[in-house]
Amino acid sequence: MKFKLPVSTYILMATVFAILAIVNWDIYQKEQQLAHGQVVRLTLAPVDPRSLIQGDYMALNYAIAAELRGLIDMETADGLLQVKLDVNQVAQLVSVDNGSGAEEGNDIIGIQYRVRHQQIKFASNAYFFEEGQAEQYEAAKYGQFRVNQQGALLLESMLDKDFNEL
Repeated sequence: MKFKLPVSTYILMATVFAILAIVNWDIYQKEQQLAHGQVVRLTLAPVDPRSLIQGDYMALNYAIAAELRGLIDMETADGLLQVKLDVNQVAQLVSVDNGSGAEEGNDIIGIQYRVRHQQIKFASNAYFFEEGQAEQYEAAKYGQFRVNQQGALLLESMLDKDFNEL
């Protein structure tokens, strides 16, 4: 006696396989970005680090966003800004790419931003940590990111004023 599965089972198995392949590909790309991406540090602007529902975390706001606010249309959803890194790899705003092309130079790095609800956002707007560790992260002054060729940022760690990882 031969057992035959319905076509819907094959479709379900193919769908699950495709979803797993896509998720794993995304994880692989992020691991590669963390391993090989350009280090960029953004200065943090102070924000209150607590959420009763989500647990302990630090809401992230970046000083460069205040500089950017006056240079962009706050209705624009996405954009690219150009930064130069100082000797400590801290990003300094150079210009906003308004579609006419990026600034020229080997030391210019493009960083993606987006505007949501009248707020300028970069890669991550929160950094979650273990419950009870809030005091350790109160010393955070910089977010260290890895940026890829497309300007996408990936948060790597939080740093204190002396650029030590927290």
